[in-house]
Amino acid sequence: MFAKTGKAARRGLGLAGRVALIACGAVIAATLAQWIMTPILAQGEIRSQREGATRAAVALFAGAARPYLSGELPAGYEALDSMSAQIGSGMPKGQSLLYSPEWELQSQGGATAAPPPVGHLRTLAAQPGRVVRFGQRFYAAQPIREGASVLGYAIYSFEPRTISQIWFPMLWRNALVLVLTLGVIAPFTLPLARRALSSVTQLEHRIRRRDIRDKSNLADSSDDRMLKPLLIAIDEIHQRSEAAMRRALTLAYSDPVTRLPNRLRFMSKLESLVERGHGQPVYLAVCDLDGFRKINVAVGPRLADSVLAVVADRLRIAATRIEGASFFIGRIGADQFGIIGPAVAEAQLKAFLAAAEQLIGEPMPIEGQTLRITAAFGAAHAPQDAQTAGDLLKQAETALKEAKRAPAVRRFFFDQSLQDKAKAQQKLEGEVREGIERGEFVAVFQPKVRLETGELVGAEALARWRRPDGAIVSPGLFVPIAEELGLIGKLGRSVMRDACFAAAGWNNSGVKTSIAVNVSPQQFDEPDFIQSVYRTLDESGLQPELLELEITESAAVADPDRVARTMWPLRNRGVRLAIDDFGTGHSNFASITRLPFDVFKIDQQFVRALSTDPHAPAIIEMILAMAEALGQETVAEGVETRDQADFLLRRACTIGQGYYYSPPLPAAEFDLFVRSWRPRPASRFAA
Repeated sequence: MFAKTGKAARRGLGLAGRVALIACGAVIAATLAQWIMTPILAQGEIRSQREGATRAAVALFAGAARPYLSGELPAGYEALDSMSAQIGSGMPKGQSLLYSPEWELQSQGGATAAPPPVGHLRTLAAQPGRVVRFGQRFYAAQPIREGASVLGYAIYSFEPRTISQIWFPMLWRNALVLVLTLGVIAPFTLPLARRALSSVTQLEHRIRRRDIRDKSNLADSSDDRMLKPLLIAIDEIHQRSEAAMRRALTLAYSDPVTRLPNRLRFMSKLESLVERGHGQPVYLAVCDLDGFRKINVAVGPRLADSVLAVVADRLRIAATRIEGASFFIGRIGADQFGIIGPAVAEAQLKAFLAAAEQLIGEPMPIEGQTLRITAAFGAAHAPQDAQTAGDLLKQAETALKEAKRAPAVRRFFFDQSLQDKAKAQQKLEGEVREGIERGEFVAVFQPKVRLETGELVGAEALARWRRPDGAIVSPGLFVPIAEELGLIGKLGRSVMRDACFAAAGWNNSGVKTSIAVNVSPQQFDEPDFIQSVYRTLDESGLQPELLELEITESAAVADPDRVARTMWPLRNRGVRLAIDDFGTGHSNFASITRLPFDVFKIDQQFVRALSTDPHAPAIIEMILAMAEALGQETVAEGVETRDQADFLLRRACTIGQGYYYSPPLPAAEFDLFVRSWRPRPASRFAA
């Protein structure tokens, strides 16, 4: 309240009143400073004057006493005492002392203060002109001479008044004069200040009443030569502040890479349309780029930013192709874009998403490189699907997750079934996380048999989720979830550890068996992957040449150099390496020869299609020929019939694996299977 009252009072004074108050305040401050500093600065001068007065008084006393002591005037104690009293009373608490040549006190006048010891006075008398201070009193001594003889000693002292005793009476008088002076000139100060500052006051009023939308320059509205430079400076400051504000708003609400609104501005726009739009229909779509992280790693952040800028431009182009529709596009994540369609029809949004997906998927020539990227889209509608901006974004992201899982159509609209599926998926994700923590994921082992001799040569360790209720969950369900949650590395290390310890136990019992373990591409990104393999081998005691690591063909050729840097140290240690699911990716002969593989694994889809697909035999023969040319071993997965085993044997495939020999078995059952196994050629197996 008092603060508001003070502000109102200052506004009532105006500029001239404030200047007049400042002037009066300056006068008062200067006067006070003078009053305070004068006695402080005058200390030395005051002391000098006191010493000079003491010397003058003792000289006067000595000169007045000489005629009495020399006999020129009739001597008498009464006359001397009277003279001493008169001279002593000349200064505040002054005292005159007259000593004989033998330093016997002969006369004393003035104040009755006790004199200092005679020894001190003798020392003082030996130095004529010197003034010393004993206590609060100043003393001076002077011999009284007649020719060469000393007639006596004159001593004079006084106690000066303090600074406060001298200065305070003067201060009161000066303060009274100052108050009277200000009272006389104050009525004239305000009108004079108003006249002198009339142009500045008018400028102040004009600035206060200026419309915020007025962009004209103040300097153009005045011809005052005194104010012109000031107005020009004010205009420059105003322009700079506006430019700085625009830059700050741009940085605060725009994405510098794509020149699109950033997440903060995008969500503000979405909230204004959904929550303050009075139920008006609004569509929200979320665009997520597939594999952008790999592009970022492969080409670097600078070119990855260029990819984002191209995607933003293509989204703008797609928006312009939809007639009668307006879209608000923003970047809402590292590789995500948001699209708001206020008052657009579902058909218009579908047309936009189809155009955007097509444009984004086209090749991107960037700095001599041609890059490709795809995108998935999830959309939701307000108020049908959500009542708030946050819920609408959540529903759109739910649809986006479904679109990213879809193999063909990458554009999904939210509906309740997706919500139910998302809740079930979320529950499953929690169960996977808890299952990994509780050790519910175990390794099972599927035998691998040499086709020519029927000899059991090893096994592949496969992960299985054995839930508390005894149900077994397929890897096709939990592996993608573990990868999405970033838990595949922990799961993979657990399976590799179980497999190595099991294989070491079988070999220690006399059954020479190798073990193959699948490695996820995410495990290759772990900085301690190589050391974790070494540590598992050392702890289990398994010989390195009995461990075979399998990596999928698509992961191997995505970044061959990175895979080679990880695989060669393992290869040099003796670990064997296999390329899994061969034939399903887009590898070429040059990529394969750059990687240190020992084994080609033929994907089970080709083996199972031998009797149904006329191209399957040719594909298998091509893979076997490539492996033979490279001198590598081959393993056929998914062998389920005798005909399949016979075909592979005739085509010189090395090893078979599948239900024709055995399903995947727990460690204890596999141990019994190994001990009961008897080598039999492929042609002698029963169907």
